[in-house]
Amino acid sequence: MSNDRERERTYKLYLSHTWNHNHSVRELKSFMDAEEAFRYQSYSISPHHPVHAAMEERKLYELIKSKMKFCDAVILLCGVYPSYSRWINKELIACKEELRKPLIAVERYGSAKTSLLVKENADLIVDWNAEAITGAIRKLVEP
Repeated sequence: MSNDRERERTYKLYLSHTWNHNHSVRELKSFMDAEEAFRYQSYSISPHHPVHAAMEERKLYELIKSKMKFCDAVILLCGVYPSYSRWINKELIACKEELRKPLIAVERYGSAKTSLLVKENADLIVDWNAEAITGAIRKLVEP
């Protein structure tokens, strides 16, 4: 892709719910904001959305899928906690089985703490830095 086309491109990204549990989502966004010629739009579910309190698993799944539907890629933090999240299985099923979206797993603390479930489903596993994350997005998302 030419540099001019890269400047015009806005990547639509679903940032996994696992990012909402700490300040990592702000760091991720600041990485992407700082990258030259990289624009994105987040299709994440707000941590204040009423679905967080909902007990209906199907409604949660449908909301996740509706957010992912128009995205170019899914970005998921691969700490240990995703293995236990009620969200992670729904996100993986929607991403990989139903919508067939590229999944980028980001290792913030090294591979020793990466969920096996996340590793098995990721198209790419990258380190916690701007160049690796935006490079993976560009690599997996067709022009």
